Amino acid sequence: MSGKFFLWLVLFWGISPAIARQGNGDPDVLQLPLSFSEVNPVNVPGIFSLDLPFFFPGNSGTHSYLNLGYSMGNIWHPQAGFVYPHNLTPYQKMQVSEVHYALRPEFFELMELDTREKIFQSDGVLQHFRVAWQRSWENRGSLIINANLHMLNGGRSPLNFLASDSFIEAFHSNFAIEDNYGRRLYPFNRATVEFVDELGNSYRKEKGDVFTGVLDAHYYRGLYRVAQPGFHLDAQLGLHLSVPLNHFHPYVMPGISVGGRTDYLLGANSSFTIAADGGITNQTGWKVGEGVRAIDRKFRRHLKLYLGVNFLSKNKNATIVGVLNNFQGSFMEGVQSAGGERGYQDLGVRFLQEGDVWEGEPVTQEFWLARLTPESMYYHSVKTYFIFGFHKQGREFTVYAGEDLFFINNAPDIQFGFQYRIPLGGNK
Repeated sequence: MSGKFFLWLVLFWGISPAIARQGNGDPDVLQLPLSFSEVNPVNVPGIFSLDLPFFFPGNSGTHSYLNLGYSMGNIWHPQAGFVYPHNLTPYQKMQVSEVHYALRPEFFELMELDTREKIFQSDGVLQHFRVAWQRSWENRGSLIINANLHMLNGGRSPLNFLASDSFIEAFHSNFAIEDNYGRRLYPFNRATVEFVDELGNSYRKEKGDVFTGVLDAHYYRGLYRVAQPGFHLDAQLGLHLSVPLNHFHPYVMPGISVGGRTDYLLGANSSFTIAADGGITNQTGWKVGEGVRAIDRKFRRHLKLYLGVNFLSKNKNATIVGVLNNFQGSFMEGVQSAGGERGYQDLGVRFLQEGDVWEGEPVTQEFWLARLTPESMYYHSVKTYFIFGFHKQGREFTVYAGEDLFFINNAPDIQFGFQYRIPLGGNK
């Protein structure tokens, strides 16, 4: 995001207390919990990395919750190969930087360079099932433990229709660009995930497969709080850890985050929330098994920005409407900040060519717009989530709709989800 946006954000955050003090209303509307679990892209390799929830506990006190979450996303990434040359001289590096990344594999062969290649593809609808236990202690912080399960299917089920190839391409044809990502070149409703590294190690899932990702835990501790009539401000620290339950990326991954939230009254029973949470995770923390070499960037940055409006009824039921932008760093090394075609440093990308066969289907034409496949691995991700939440008697139901809008980033192209948070016994 631009520097001007952040400048306006900081300015607004600074003057909001002065605006808020002028209002009087129900203080409960200033301390509604923000517990958004389904605001991370459902993709590969993201489900095998450490994603951070968006969590601010709201009212102090001791509470326990069971959190059930579900998300689905279309993970269309046509097969591509990532070709790495070895032992380049400075002169060869200069030559490579002047060649388009899609032409580099042929250039490497012409120059008889020693190369290694990774191959990645994903297709279908990826479903993410989440069961979480949440516990908040007054003045001692909050703990979240997530268990995650995944299923890959083709999109024929009515449940998955909104993330299916047919729905997305019908939408593109009517409201955007006809077949802008090349789905119509191949049969709809297929489903595979495959990654083959340069050593020949492979990971593959097919339609109907059910598999685990990670078990992740998150602890949040309040750092600072200001509570005034019509205005609340909270700052917190987060510690994060994931344990692998997969053979894709078997690494224990730690992380740390810092977040802040401001609420101020709009009226007697309504408020406005602005919140941000930024963190960094170590994607190659401690190796505990054998997998594929798919994630090699050590540190990954995370930033979530949220704007929301809250409404409280006379019987204390709440409605939340908001938008959240999620910025995440890349999974793999290989992009430089400046120079080189599209910023790829040395490596070349091999796309499907006419005459190739992909998953048993002949390729009838070259489709270089499959560039979103390497971009999903080597470039940052930007996703926007529209959030609609309903709170009643301690229970919370939240609906999510995510889209990459004008960016070509990590799948999913479109994502939908919901979350149901249920209070457990022993709350105080």
